[in-house]
Parts: sequence; structure tokens; C-alpha cells
Amino acid sequence: MRSYINIDSIDPKNAADIISQEMKKQNALLDNIKNKITVQNLKPNCSRKIFAVDSGLNIAYESPFTVIKSAVVDDEINVEILKNLYLFHENNYNSERLKRLLMQINLYQAINKKIENINEDSLFLVDGTITLSVFSPTHKDSKEYQNLFSSFIEEIYKPLISDCIDKDILLLGFLKRTGSTLLSLSLNVKEIYDIYILNHFLKKNGDYISPILIPNTSSSQWIDQVYVTFFLNLNDWNYRFELIEQQKNKYLECIENLLFWSTRTHFGMNPIFSKADEYSRVTKREAELLFNQIFSHLSDDKKAKFRIRAQKKTHFGFEFSDSYKKIMK
Repeated sequence: MRSYINIDSIDPKNAADIISQEMKKQNALLDNIKNKITVQNLKPNCSRKIFAVDSGLNIAYESPFTVIKSAVVDDEINVEILKNLYLFHENNYNSERLKRLLMQINLYQAINKKIENINEDSLFLVDGTITLSVFSPTHKDSKEYQNLFSSFIEEIYKPLISDCIDKDILLLGFLKRTGSTLLSLSLNVKEIYDIYILNHFLKKNGDYISPILIPNTSSSQWIDQVYVTFFLNLNDWNYRFELIEQQKNKYLECIENLLFWSTRTHFGMNPIFSKADEYSRVTKREAELLFNQIFSHLSDDKKAKFRIRAQKKTHFGFEFSDSYKKIMK
């Protein structure tokens, strides 16, 4: 339920009664929508080559130096990694929003690079949402952030979507720990999260709820994006997936392939996805080694500047004229 009750200081007997009452309310809500839910089932089938894509980041020496890495892994566990290193201006030292956007850009660059040489039917399973509304600039974002987002949309995202449609490559967002209310709102139930509905109705492996359309509710001038989302039980784990609207008629094929690659040992997901997570992860040691590699090539006077300014803010605080600067690919 969306509301919560603090039962820490309540008498245990009364707390038990409260829990029982809340469970009854939840079950009543679920009973009210059972006639609105149509659960169907599919069997595993492999019709596409599958790729899993993930990204990660870490900082070196608690400094503005950040490593962002993306990994693309195929069903034969071939791995391709795209790595970018950034130095952030001190004014943006705590700009997690900017870093998250750069992670997204890095991830889509990795996909773009991979599909250049792909002609066969494929499915790219992306960790997280494939929608961009969360990254859309607001009035609080700097002009630089707005320009970065705009160039990302025009130079990377739109060409990628076009290529996926032309080559029949499916781009599928995968949300493992969904706290959404998309399904409940579509059923006109406002007091319950989607996960309660899924756990109640999706009982068997292969059970799914057909896609629902998610309209573009953003008032932003930056994006005009509509997508569909569907829900699936993979070996007793319920997940949400996202497809762009132009590929919504392929969702059954997505489900068949997901079921084919799912395993109980990987919590319902395929080992390909676990490998993508493993190879995209950036450790602090890796980030610091990469920084040391660059630091060793600086002139003595620049090294001195890093060390002097480190006394003020970080181990290696160096002020750049730009808010961030890519210094290595």
C-alpha cells in the first residue's frame, strides 16, 4: 500500500490486528480488479540473437574525476566495453544528474557502435528505462546540460531508434525493482503499487499481462516519446519491460526469447544480463588506476596545481573552464 503505519511503539497484539486489516484492504482492492486483468501464458522460444547492455560509474580519490563504462554482452558471452573518463568542474562536483545523463549517453553510444555491424534479427536488453523523460532538462538545468541533452537526442538517440526499426532490432528496457504505478493507474486503482498486482496475478513462469500504452505526459519541448510496457513472470520473478511504440507488435517475440534465456540460478534473468552487469561495473581501484595513468603524463606544473588545489577541496581538485571535459575514450 502507498500509505504506511509506524507500528514500532504499538502493542504487539494491536499491531497484528492492524496488519490483518491492511491485508484485507489490499485483498479487497485486488478482488475489485480481477475482472479487468487478463493473464496469458507463453512458452520459451529462441528467434533472435540476444544482447544485454548495462552501464556503471565510479570516481577516483573522491575527486571530480569520473569513469563511466558500458558493456554489451551477447549470448555467446562476447563482451565489448565502451569507457569514457571525465573531469567535472568544481561547480558541478555534486551533479549526479549530469553524471546519470552521461551514463545514459555512454550506454546508447555502446549500442550504436554494436548495431553498426549487425544485420540479423536481434534483441537488446537494456538495464533500466529506455524512456528519456527523467533526463529531460528543466528550468533548473544549466544551458550546458540542455545542449548536451539536445545533442544526445539528435545525434545518438533518434538515429539509434531509426536503425532499430529499419533493421528489425528490438530495444527492450528491463526494470528489475519496479516501484511503478503504471498498471494500477491504467486499472483505475490508486491505492496500490504494480508489484502487488503482479505478485497476485502472475503465478506461473511465462504468465504475462499484455502491454499498456504509456502516453507522452511530459510538457517538455525536448522529447515526444510514447512507449508500451508489459509485465512478465520469469521463473517466479515478476518484472516490467518497455518497448518503443513502433515495436509494440513484437512484444510476444520478446517474451518468448526472455523465457528461453531465463534461469532460476540468475533470479529469473539470463546469465547474459548478469555478465553485462559484471563487466560494466567500475571499481574504485579501476578508476584510480586510470586516473594515475593520465596523471603520470601531465607536466610537472600541472601536477603541482592538482596537488595544491587538493588541499582546498579534494585529493585532485582542478578547475576547468568547461563544466566537464572528456579527456580519454
